[in-house]
Amino acid sequence: MATSANGHLERDVLVRAGPLICATTLALTAAFMGIVGIASGDASGLVGRLPLYVLAGSVAFVAALLAAEHSEYYGRPALVTAAGVGVVGFVMIGLGTEGVVYGATHPDAVVASHLSVYLLSAAMIASGVGYWTVRNWRDVTTAVNTSGL
Repeated sequence: MATSANGHLERDVLVRAGPLICATTLALTAAFMGIVGIASGDASGLVGRLPLYVLAGSVAFVAALLAAEHSEYYGRPALVTAAGVGVVGFVMIGLGTEGVVYGATHPDAVVASHLSVYLLSAAMIASGVGYWTVRNWRDVTTAVNTSGL
C-alpha cells in the first residue's frame, strides 16, 4: 500500500480506494441480505425476476468479453475472464436486488434484529480482504501455486 516517508497512508490512496470500498461494501451487504431473504423463504417473486438477472449476467459477460478482447487479454483468457465476470454479475445483481427487495418488504426483520449491522460488518471485512487481494495479486497467486497458504 502506498505510504509516505513517515508511514502514514497517503491521502490520494484513500481518495481512490475509499469510494470503491464503500460501493463494494454496500453491494456485498445487499447480496448478503439477498441470501438471508432467499434462505428464509421470503423471496416472493424471485422466479419472475430471474430472467432479468440472467439478462444482466449476459450483458456483463458481453461487456467483459469486449473489454478483454481490446486489452492485453485475448483468446481463451478473454473468454474465461468474461465468463467469470458474467457469473459474478449474475450472482451479485440477483442477490443484491433480492436483498433490496427483502429489506424493503421486511424492514422489521432487518432493523429490529440488527441484521443489517452484522451484514454490513461482514461485507466491510470482505471488501477489505478483496482490496488487499487485488493489491497483492502476485503474492496471492504465488502462494496458491506453491501451496503456501
